[in-house]
Amino acid sequence: MSMELIPGEEWRKVQDLEDRNNLPPDEEFVAAARTNIEKIRKSDLTLKFVDRHGQPLRGLHVDLQQTKHAFIFGCSAGPTFEAIEKNPAEAARAHNFVRLFNGTHAKCYWDEKWHQPIEKHQGRREMKQFLAELDWGCANGMAVRGHPLVWTVDKAIPQWLRKYPYEKQLEFLEHHVRALVASTDKRIRTWDMVNEMLWEPVLKNLAYRDWPHIEPIDEIADFIAPTIRWARDEDPTACYCLNEYGLEFTYTKMKNVTAPMQRQRFVELVDALRQRGAAPDAIGTQAHIGKWFPMALVARTFDDLAKAGVALHVSEFWAHHRDHPNLDGLSPDQLERDQATYVANYYTVAFGTPGVEQISHWGDDSFFKGNGWRTTHAYDAIYDLVKRQWWTRTRLTTDDAGVAKVRAFQGDYLYRIKAANGDTLSRNLRVEPEAATVLTVTV
Repeated sequence: MSMELIPGEEWRKVQDLEDRNNLPPDEEFVAAARTNIEKIRKSDLTLKFVDRHGQPLRGLHVDLQQTKHAFIFGCSAGPTFEAIEKNPAEAARAHNFVRLFNGTHAKCYWDEKWHQPIEKHQGRREMKQFLAELDWGCANGMAVRGHPLVWTVDKAIPQWLRKYPYEKQLEFLEHHVRALVASTDKRIRTWDMVNEMLWEPVLKNLAYRDWPHIEPIDEIADFIAPTIRWARDEDPTACYCLNEYGLEFTYTKMKNVTAPMQRQRFVELVDALRQRGAAPDAIGTQAHIGKWFPMALVARTFDDLAKAGVALHVSEFWAHHRDHPNLDGLSPDQLERDQATYVANYYTVAFGTPGVEQISHWGDDSFFKGNGWRTTHAYDAIYDLVKRQWWTRTRLTTDDAGVAKVRAFQGDYLYRIKAANGDTLSRNLRVEPEAATVLTVTV
């Protein structure tokens, strides 16, 4: 007996219609990305050390240790303090989580059965889980992503809202958006502003939903523009992202919708919002529907989305075992190793693409097993990239001018030096993207 399909989850029944034949090999794009990473993810760092008289300090040893990436490597499944206190396995998972990731999610569905809804019952706003996820993320130095502010599918719009006329519905939606953003005290740095708008109706047409529901771009922009303004009124410093799926593969023959068409519509939507003075700060590909993607299609997707002229996010990536393109005959260990290779290739191509600023993994089943006590091959592969290959830790020695130079991965650093009196001095610095960092330090 087949599972009943929930409106808004039609993607669970899609089939890959993309032609995988005659695509260049994955390694071609991975190799190009590795080369590009050296160019776009590192910046020049110059440190000059002088004494209190301004004289250069020659031959000074400087230990430089990266402490955080500027790029966000996130995962939606961060724990809470309450869950950690109740469950030793959750505490173990939290330890492994913090070792790898520098971003997590605080989930804030207006109504959704799988996660605590914010306002399933009118006027009874439930914020405990949302704020608990936010508190844990901030306490652990994570960049927290709020997901999502607006999502016009049946399962995410409270039933009580439907008894009101459309103009009144908009008033409730405005209150919901403003209240959520204001409640975080600017601790959320990225919001998934609107979810899946290219496949779903605008709010006023929700009762007539017919998936894939392809609205005119101007209709979508007219609906989204005020929601972005409401959010920015409450926090103009956050990044507001439009979050979408179905951009890599063509999945359905219905209504002649194709992946290239949706990518083009995404670019057109950003342009339409820009004309309305409400352009998003970023657009995101969920990158998780269908079989694992050939890297040629991953690169093509990034190239097409870059035409929108805003930052790119990988907003809900996953790599489930069931989506392996050639499952037959694979042992569990080989399947896990193939998964690790695919995830590492995807992360490398994304990190090697200019304009991509975040990768957020949706869920954590690719990374943890044994209820969090043990990590997977995929976790180990990404850890090797993020915390070893793409991580700067080095000892520098100043030249005759008291200068030490290095190309360093962008992010936060701690450096240590030993002064003439034998004291060890430690200070922090940041290597910014797309800019040289030059500091003069008096010892």
